[in-house]
Amino acid sequence: MVDRGSGAQRQATGGSEGFSLAVNRRNGISWFACNLLWVLPLALLGKPNFVIFLADDLGYGDVGYQGGDVPTPNIDSIAQGGVTLTDGYVTCPVCAPSRAGLLTGRYQQSFGFWDNIGPFRVSREVEPGIPLEVPILSERLKPLGYACGLFGKTHEGDAEEMMPFNRWDEFYGFNNGASNYLADMNRPHNPIFHNRRIISQSYSSRGIKDSEVSRKGVLLRDRESYLTQVLAERAVSFIERNQGKPFLCYLPFNAIHGPFQAPEHLYEKYAAEKDHKRRLNMAMLDSLDQAVGVVLDALKRMGLEQDTLVVFLSDNGGHEASPNLPLRGKKATYWEGGLRVPFCMKWPRRLSAGQIYREPVISLDLLPTLVEAAGGHTDPTWKLDGVNLLPYLLGERGDPPHRELLWTWGARKAIRMGRYKALSQNQGRTWELYDLQKDLSEEKDLSKQQGERLQRMIKRFDAWEKNLMPQQWGWNKALGYEDPDFGQPRPYHEPGYFEKADK
Repeated sequence: MVDRGSGAQRQATGGSEGFSLAVNRRNGISWFACNLLWVLPLALLGKPNFVIFLADDLGYGDVGYQGGDVPTPNIDSIAQGGVTLTDGYVTCPVCAPSRAGLLTGRYQQSFGFWDNIGPFRVSREVEPGIPLEVPILSERLKPLGYACGLFGKTHEGDAEEMMPFNRWDEFYGFNNGASNYLADMNRPHNPIFHNRRIISQSYSSRGIKDSEVSRKGVLLRDRESYLTQVLAERAVSFIERNQGKPFLCYLPFNAIHGPFQAPEHLYEKYAAEKDHKRRLNMAMLDSLDQAVGVVLDALKRMGLEQDTLVVFLSDNGGHEASPNLPLRGKKATYWEGGLRVPFCMKWPRRLSAGQIYREPVISLDLLPTLVEAAGGHTDPTWKLDGVNLLPYLLGERGDPPHRELLWTWGARKAIRMGRYKALSQNQGRTWELYDLQKDLSEEKDLSKQQGERLQRMIKRFDAWEKNLMPQQWGWNKALGYEDPDFGQPRPYHEPGYFEKADK
C-alpha cells in the first residue's frame, strides 16, 4: 500500500499503465509533463546515479522522522522527499551477514554466510566472506557503465582477494567490525585503507598519549578527522570526479556502532542528557546526520539531485544506548527491534515526495531495484531473493512484493507472512506468533489461538531452511574451529602485503 502526499498535494491517477502522481498545486508542476516522466523508458531518461547511506546499529525510532529525540533533518529530508518504507527489514540483526545480504540481493545463508567475520571467527577450511563467485552490487553495476565507490566499514571478507579494492573502483575505510572514530587510535591490525594503501598511523607511534586524545569517549583533538565526516568528504570527492558518468556511491558508515566516541563540541551540545553513554550516542547520531547532509548538499550543488536515487537504512536494529521504540528488542534479537530498521529512499525524477509504503520490504531488494533502474535486467541464474521495488513504489503493481520474509541466525528463526510474524528463540523447539498490524511491540503471543496458521508458517520456513548452505565459519562450536587468543588477534592480511603509511 502506498500513501501519496497530503495537504497541498493531491492524488491524480489515470491510464491503463497504473501510474499515479501527487501534484503540488503551489509550484505549478504540469500534470502532463510529470506523467510523461513517469512512463518514459529509463533508457531515454539516462542512467540515474545511486547513493546508499547505511547506518550501523541505528534503531527504528532513532531518526527524527520516526519520532527520535535527536534532530536528523538531513536523513528526514530523504523520507520527506520520497518514500518512507514503514516495514523495512534487513536479513540479520548483526552487521556482516546483514551487509552481505544487501550487497548480493540474496539471503546470505544461501552461500554459507551465517555469522560475523573477524579475527576471532576463523575457519581453516574456507575463506570467510562473500565468495568471489557470488557477484556483489558493484559487480552488477560496473558492466552497465557505473563507477562504484565504497566509503566506510566493509565486513565482507578477510581473504586478500575479497578485499574491497578488488571489487570496487575506489575504497576508503576499514575491513573490520568496528573502528575508532579517530582512525589513528586504531591498533595496527585494523588500519584505515585508501584502496590498497594503509593511511592511518597510531597516535602512540607518534608519541601522543591516550589521555591527550580521548576522555571517556569524548574526543579531544583532530576534530576535522572524525571518521564519520571524513567518509562523507571522501564520498563527495568521488562524486565530483565521476559526475560525468553514472556512479554508485556506497556509504556504509560505522556510526553509531561502538566504541562510543564523539567530538567534544557535539558532546557539549547534548549536555541536558545526564546518561553519559546515551549522550555520546546522541552526539554520534548528530554527526551522522551532518555527514548525510554533506553528501546531499554536494548532489544539489553539482546539479545531480534530480537524477540520483538516494537510499537510507540501517544494517540492524539499535544497540544498548538506543531507545529503539516502539519496537521490542534491540540489535542481535529477532524481535522487530533487531530486524526492522529506518528505511527510506528518494528519486525526485521518478518518485513523488511524501509517499508512505506499508508493505514489507527488505534490504535484499536494493540490488535488483538498482540494476533495473540502471537499465539492466536481472536473470534467474542470479538466484536473487530480492525484487525490483520500482513497480510497487510507482503504483504499477498493487500486490505485496514478498509472499514471505525469512530469517535464521544462531538459535533464532523467524518468518513474516503478511501481517503475521512467527519466531523461535531455541532452534525451532517452540514458536511464538504475533499480529504486527495490531501488536507492533510483540506483546501478545497468538501461537495457541492460531495454531493452524503457525503450522503453515513453520512449514514454509522449514522448506526454505533446508535448501540453505551449511554455516561455513563463526562461533558455532559444532564447526570444530578454535578461536585465537583474544589478547593476540591476528591481522587479517599477510604482513607486507599492503603499502604502509608514510612515517
